[in-house]
Amino acid sequence: MYSPKASVARLLLLAALSSVIATFSSTEAQEEKARKRASGQSPDDVVRVKTELAQTDVTVLDKRGRFVGGLKREQFELSVDGKAQPISFFEPVVAQSSVERAGVADSNNKKTESATAAASSGQATSGRGRIVFFFIDDVHLAPENLVRAREALLKFIDEEMAASDQAAIVSTSGQVGFLQQLTDNKAALRLAVARLSHRRNPETYAGKVQISEYDAAQVSEHFNRELFTYLVAATAAEYQMDTQTAANMVQNRVHQIKAQSRMATSNTLSALLGLLRSSAPLPGRKIVFFMTDGFIADPRVSNVLDTLRQLTKAAAQVGAVVYPIDARGTFADSSTDASRSVYPDFTGSVSRNLLGETTATQEPLQLLADETGGRAFLNSNSFQDSFTRALDESSSYYLLAWRPEFEEQRSGKARIVVSVKGRPDVRVRVRRGFIEAPKQPALKRPLSEDTATVAQPSPDAELRAALGSLYPVRSLPVALSVGYMNSAKGGTTLLASMQIDAQALRTDPSSEARDALVDVLGVAIDDRGAIASFKQKLTIERKAQAAGQRFVVWNQQLTLAPGLYQIRVAVRERASGRTGSSMQWLEVPDIAGGRFQLSSLFLGEREATEGAHEKSAAAAAAVAPRSVMVDVDHRFARSSVLRFQTYVYNATHEAAQPDVLIQARVLRDRAPLIVLPPAQLPTDTTPDHTRLPYWAEIALDQLPPGRYALQVSATDHRTKTVVTQEATFVVE
Repeated sequence: MYSPKASVARLLLLAALSSVIATFSSTEAQEEKARKRASGQSPDDVVRVKTELAQTDVTVLDKRGRFVGGLKREQFELSVDGKAQPISFFEPVVAQSSVERAGVADSNNKKTESATAAASSGQATSGRGRIVFFFIDDVHLAPENLVRAREALLKFIDEEMAASDQAAIVSTSGQVGFLQQLTDNKAALRLAVARLSHRRNPETYAGKVQISEYDAAQVSEHFNRELFTYLVAATAAEYQMDTQTAANMVQNRVHQIKAQSRMATSNTLSALLGLLRSSAPLPGRKIVFFMTDGFIADPRVSNVLDTLRQLTKAAAQVGAVVYPIDARGTFADSSTDASRSVYPDFTGSVSRNLLGETTATQEPLQLLADETGGRAFLNSNSFQDSFTRALDESSSYYLLAWRPEFEEQRSGKARIVVSVKGRPDVRVRVRRGFIEAPKQPALKRPLSEDTATVAQPSPDAELRAALGSLYPVRSLPVALSVGYMNSAKGGTTLLASMQIDAQALRTDPSSEARDALVDVLGVAIDDRGAIASFKQKLTIERKAQAAGQRFVVWNQQLTLAPGLYQIRVAVRERASGRTGSSMQWLEVPDIAGGRFQLSSLFLGEREATEGAHEKSAAAAAAVAPRSVMVDVDHRFARSSVLRFQTYVYNATHEAAQPDVLIQARVLRDRAPLIVLPPAQLPTDTTPDHTRLPYWAEIALDQLPPGRYALQVSATDHRTKTVVTQEATFVVE
């Protein structure tokens, strides 16, 4: 049962981790992160303002709906509650770029001038990708509209989602389970879409006389006698009963429909509000697609308008833009369709009511879009066109900061208007309210004899809280890389590599032998709720830190059955109590079933030598395979050489040697930049032809800094079977 008091995804994850995690609580890591944001210390956080500034993100579009770039600060006019306000800070931003993560300073801070130029020219698009939430209102969607929505989501995942994008599929009912979490793993997203099903609660009425949510509101709250008379007459004609009995039946149905509709709308908006609030730790602008069949926002029968105002405020606080999509598409007048009722209306009263219903159910969608700076997509049958237009216009925007004068303005209640001087040809889209700076947490005071004892979380509780956090905890940064292999003894093995920056650890320089101690807790959870866990104590010797060892890497192996897994790891430094966490998804295929498969891609690097970029893939493949030291965070220097390794399983080899062709490509935004020539998989490196290793190298000096995807495909010529694996990496 959905609870509107907490995020759906958080509740479901809590259920899946029930045997390992006792509670989700606010951690010291989150408090420290908030303090850093408020003081402008961290360059990796969401674009925020100092506490004395208010921030507004503005989208400027031309008549064709395209972003208008190249505008300057002096071209903008900003007014708050009708009074002109000077713009204290101005920044053009490419969504999820390095500029967006760099933080906002006041007008005297010049450190972002170069970043501003990069954003204006579009050079910053290689940073983090877009953050996209798809909120599916499965309690309002008709079955046929949900089917269309699922098809559109799959098409977006397969064709539109870039390697650096992150997306989440979230539903009102929470039926997606622990899969409704933000991820770049397409397998997890596809499985989340597959779990979507129709949850609309139909009225328990077997007749042909239809009464919609809008009809019920018109009869009970707006006293529409014309509509009520028609419904009574139609019911009496269908069941051959007297008018009084038919009137009682209609009234009972109206009360039932109203109660169901009120509950469905409340659950929908509460779930959406929880989603927005839970996204606060995420950096940059968040795009939320709200896919629904619409609902009634009648203040006389519910608190829908109050909830919409809360949604507007929450969206402003976390930097989210909401794009409602009416999944019903275009409408046709079906009031004279005799198949819908044994008593069709030929007077036109029902036709007029249908038009009113369309308008009424779309009004809250339009309001939500206008107030959050988005756009409502109404009367359109193309989900894909709505996705594309919204993402295109949200990919770039302008960031304006100003100084509130009154408390009402600081609370976000002020009305903000932004225009561009001398440009009547452009449309300026601005949200109501502004992105708020995080509040400074109260400092913890030491306990004294006069102070009541306050229960503090235990170290184990802090570690479990970091493990169960909805988003990564970064007070103590930890990187995670996961992959799978099939061992010669049978069974699939999870290989988890973890990394901590030793420079982030705190040691006591006055101590002669103060080693850093870090507790590690990890879990692998499948979609059935099965859990495999591990716990470690990591000792980082002081002499290793003194020798300049920057990164500390350690590994863990788990035997897993085929399936989709979420792997989580949390760390806690004993000396300071700081925690960190990381999460990845991994799909483990059924290798024992005999199907042609590839293992995960394992990425590492080595220093480049003169002429390394001139090596051909064939020459590299001819060398005996070497072990690849896995690079955990997949961040490589442009002067280095990327080395990758994989294993080919179950190649056909009964009557002859396996005949497998391997090809590797480097992609950026789905476009190939480097394509290695196809290479024949060597078969003389191991007598076991059921698991054949392959490795190759790519010189990274061919690529500009940015985020890329390495795609490796293997083709079994004897069966014409092709399998593919991908891994993302960053060139610095």
